[in-house]
Amino acid sequence: MGKEILNTAIIGAGKAARNLADAISVCPGARIVRIMSATGESSARMAADYGVIRFGTDYREVVADRNVQAVIIASPDKFHCEQAVLAAKAGKHILCEKPMCNSTEEAQQMIQAAESAGVTLMIGFCERFTQPCVEAKERIVKGEIGEPVMILARRCHPKYIVRGRSWLNDNETGGVLNYAGTHNIDLICWLMDAAPERVYSEMGQLVLENQNFTDCAVMTFRFPDNKIAALYESFAYPDPYPHGVDRSIEVLGKKGSLKIDFMHQPLSIHSDKGFSIADSVTWPRINNQLSGALINEVNHFIDSVIEKKPVLTSGKAGLLAIRIADGAKQAAQSGQAVYID
Repeated sequence: MGKEILNTAIIGAGKAARNLADAISVCPGARIVRIMSATGESSARMAADYGVIRFGTDYREVVADRNVQAVIIASPDKFHCEQAVLAAKAGKHILCEKPMCNSTEEAQQMIQAAESAGVTLMIGFCERFTQPCVEAKERIVKGEIGEPVMILARRCHPKYIVRGRSWLNDNETGGVLNYAGTHNIDLICWLMDAAPERVYSEMGQLVLENQNFTDCAVMTFRFPDNKIAALYESFAYPDPYPHGVDRSIEVLGKKGSLKIDFMHQPLSIHSDKGFSIADSVTWPRINNQLSGALINEVNHFIDSVIEKKPVLTSGKAGLLAIRIADGAKQAAQSGQAVYID
């Protein structure tokens, strides 16, 4: 008897959706049976690229399809909650791209819907599945650096990623903290194995012009037992910048320290287009096939669904990240630290 294959549908046809489709395409435990996007042209084009015969523009058709067992949500953030709740009520397992949604209220709705339906809800915090982060966590758990007491995390994007994308605004994506900062918020809590008790932040639109997008933020966390962390987040680094996402994490323990540095990658390129650094750790490709963190994330989701096991990045992890980001915004507005419930 062969291994069970999970029939999946993808909602979305942008970069995140295509990356996830690439991952599913090489995972033996799943196949894509349906694709949905906001426009018929984009869904048809993506369906043709991945050899999928069923596509369209109405996600309600996707969740109503009895042949679909799991839904991959890679649509704009403002649609995540509605699509996830409908999918859960239809009995579909859900892998939802980060950020989970746009508010703690929406996150709670998604969690409640998944729990009531008895389906898996996983959030796409792919950084937890990169080899350096996985190894760092294992070394911390083994006690190699002692109990972690302080973390510094930075995540910096060049401003061209935001410029010209009207949907990247504070109203739809929540600015730099919600849109991308939730990655490091989640990582800090995971590596510290705790949620912060209070948070303080300063943020603003410091570089970008003619676009309502908070592009820079600094946060500090206070954890139980007086442990601390700081996060530096930006979408305002210069164009051109040699790396798509310059990111690093330092962890200080009572007996040692460790550092994850994704800026200094093993593969750099000099060509007539200039100098660039390929992220061959997170997004390696061999024979034009994706491998690395996203493959690990998708395989984890598939195995968890088939084997009925808990996922590493649950809806509660997504809710915590949003709750902390919201607290940071309140702190920046009030000038006072905010306590996290």
